[in-house]
Amino acid sequence: MKNLQTVLCVFVCTLLFRCDTTNDIQIPEPPLNLKATYKVTFEFNWNEQDYPIDYPSNAHFSKLIGWSHTPLNNFFKIGTIASTGIKNMAELGATVVLDEELASKIEADEGFDRVIGSGLSSGIGEISVELQVNEEHPSISLVTMLAPSPDWYVGIVDLNLIENGVFIEEKTIYAQTYDAGTDSGQQFTSNNAPTTPKIPITIINNPSIGNGGTIATVSFKNNSNIHLLG
Repeated sequence: MKNLQTVLCVFVCTLLFRCDTTNDIQIPEPPLNLKATYKVTFEFNWNEQDYPIDYPSNAHFSKLIGWSHTPLNNFFKIGTIASTGIKNMAELGATVVLDEELASKIEADEGFDRVIGSGLSSGIGEISVELQVNEEHPSISLVTMLAPSPDWYVGIVDLNLIENGVFIEEKTIYAQTYDAGTDSGQQFTSNNAPTTPKIPITIINNPSIGNGGTIATVSFKNNSNIHLLG
């Protein structure tokens, strides 16, 4: 009996020791994937006085469309071939296929959020959207057709909103003007002239459109309380 009591005592002590040890173990919490919400405003100033060469009578911009994504993503990148969605946006101002392409890329974890904003019925005015970024997908690309035109569009591509380890508070930059490489027309109202095969996307440096990016300025404002990264 005495031996049995000794065995039981050792067993109970062992259990208590293991419980105490388990309680002392600190199980790390999974890291937070912090996100921030930005208001992005395109301020357009495409006017006949500053851009008199071939200025169209019905100048306007299509719906603003874009996404947040991993830095240095190739989509929209200069030197790449435009997708069907980019082609449709640049030539027709259409967003359906491009939105589907962005959704597919987000599903593949290349991106985090996407948005379609309003268009603009003249060459002067503003379009604003809100878009979320996170630590893995801190870059933003947004585009709109310069209309009418063969295949030209205005936008910002791959702007990283993390600087020095924090989500930036505010930033303002010039937009760029791009040629999608899908139509060979030379004037805003040129007849449809498909480029076959397609050529790579380029930045336009043409007096009728400005020097590669003065048609619009783009401002970014952090509308969330998240700034420092984990």
